[in-house]
Amino acid sequence: MAWCCLSQIYYQRERQSSDPAAPGPGPCSQAPGESPQLGRVQGLCPTADQLWPHRQRTARADTGAGSWQAMWNNITSCTLWRLSPSFMASRIQTLTPLFIRNYKDFCKNKHTIWTLRNSLCQVMKKTVPTLKCNTIPHRFLSNKARYGQYTKTFPVLDGSIPSVCEHVFEENLRNSEACIQRYSELLCKVSKGGGENAILRHTQRNKKLLVRERLRMLLDDETFLELSPFAGFDLPYGDVPAAGCLTGVGKICGVWCVFMANDATVKGGTIYPISVKKQLRAQQIAVQNRLLSVYLVDSGGAFLPLQAELFPDQSHGGRVFYNEAIMSAMKIPQVAVVCGSCTAGGAYVPTRAQETVIEDKIGSMFLAGPPLVKAATGEDISPEDLGGASMHSKHLVGIVANNGELTHDASLKGSHFVQLCSQRSIPILFLQNTAPHAPEPTSLSQAEDHTNRLKAQASMMAAVACAAVPKITLVIGGCYGNESYAMCGRSFDPNFLFLWPNARVALVDSKHISTFPQARDDDCTGDDSELMHLKEKLEEESSAFHSSARLWDDGIILPQNSRKVIAQCLTIMKQQKYQIASLQHNPVIRL
Repeated sequence: MAWCCLSQIYYQRERQSSDPAAPGPGPCSQAPGESPQLGRVQGLCPTADQLWPHRQRTARADTGAGSWQAMWNNITSCTLWRLSPSFMASRIQTLTPLFIRNYKDFCKNKHTIWTLRNSLCQVMKKTVPTLKCNTIPHRFLSNKARYGQYTKTFPVLDGSIPSVCEHVFEENLRNSEACIQRYSELLCKVSKGGGENAILRHTQRNKKLLVRERLRMLLDDETFLELSPFAGFDLPYGDVPAAGCLTGVGKICGVWCVFMANDATVKGGTIYPISVKKQLRAQQIAVQNRLLSVYLVDSGGAFLPLQAELFPDQSHGGRVFYNEAIMSAMKIPQVAVVCGSCTAGGAYVPTRAQETVIEDKIGSMFLAGPPLVKAATGEDISPEDLGGASMHSKHLVGIVANNGELTHDASLKGSHFVQLCSQRSIPILFLQNTAPHAPEPTSLSQAEDHTNRLKAQASMMAAVACAAVPKITLVIGGCYGNESYAMCGRSFDPNFLFLWPNARVALVDSKHISTFPQARDDDCTGDDSELMHLKEKLEEESSAFHSSARLWDDGIILPQNSRKVIAQCLTIMKQQKYQIASLQHNPVIRL
């Protein structure tokens, strides 16, 4: 074999290095110690051109050209012995490290080794038909060839089952069929949501699409990956099909997105503890894979009987809103579609998303729905007027409201907010209820606080006076003293100013008149009757009807009509541009 030739070459070269007079390997000579009965087969050794056709053309250009030519001449003159495969394998394993050590340059090129291996295999097959080429050492084999020799040793399975295992197979088959049937039944039950009655009410009375139909219209025409479809099954507080919401991963216009969609047929989309856990897992997947998130919101808020499992802990409902903020900071896009009524906690999800779309005449957002508004204020209002698509998209307005004394921090906060609204051209609504009397300072520290409060109020007055946006003032309680100016009183020129019937407008409150020092002549003595007369006068002159009779305002409105009146005022003011013309440095004076 060719590897035996290499052995003979190496043997003769070692002899020549130790004894220069030693003869080189003769053509087809028998090596010492070889068994004579193996015989010699001549004429099967390949020539150098056969093993390496292009080597002869480039030998002179290589640095080791002489060594290469000598080696191939020796290979050409070798004799191939008919040896057993086991003998050849042991001989090859022995010669491999020797060959690599003496022909380092030859072994660097894997393509060269592979070509030599193929050529040697052809010679070995002609000499020893029973010998397989996988006896070549692994160091000369590629990974593909190395692993390919093992795959041939494994039998091919024909799919037949041994008779001794048929009963085990049949039992496993019955168990598998039972599991598949159980899976299909539960999946069918989950897909029905809250049941047939809830589906009829959802589709016929509310005129809304089912959540799965909505997803089919939103996602591309391919199967989406639904996550945790059996969440909420057989829980201590009852069955909640799919945890009241669908989550998964699908494509929208070819972009992978995580979706979270409330199923309003399950208790009106009420949020259960398992619903929170399912939404948190979907958000985690969106964060880990940086996937765009889409919220299809139709929720009535938290399930109050289980509020202890929904609200207080770290991984409860508030974590959903926290994750929205973190995802926004990570620049992960979030889009919310309001598909129905979103009340209380359900309204926070769309308001914290980067983009929000509300279905006209169907979607709505508010913290308290029309029933609670009726109970609190007696006002009858529709969901569309309270928080529908038209209200949220058309009446953008900044609101500044106070209830009592304007403290230092409150005045600075109001000043900054008014400046922001002015920069963004957003109209401002002032809901005014100022304190009737501020206590006089009785110590140095109180005097300093009083001074700081007056400075902050002056800053807010300046911001309100210079805000170049429409301003509406509604006095819902007291309108007393200097603080009323900071809340855009009549002197600060609001576009409209209205009063509720209970409003009071005066410099001081008549109930606190006794605390103010009275200026008297030296020869006059005050008495209780005079103080009583002053209180009665202030009481009469501070009433809303006294103010409205003298056109100190634009009218008195009822609390239940406030929304309608303010909306009309905003619409009226929208017909003209609100920016006030910039003041000229020098006035025009005619002489």
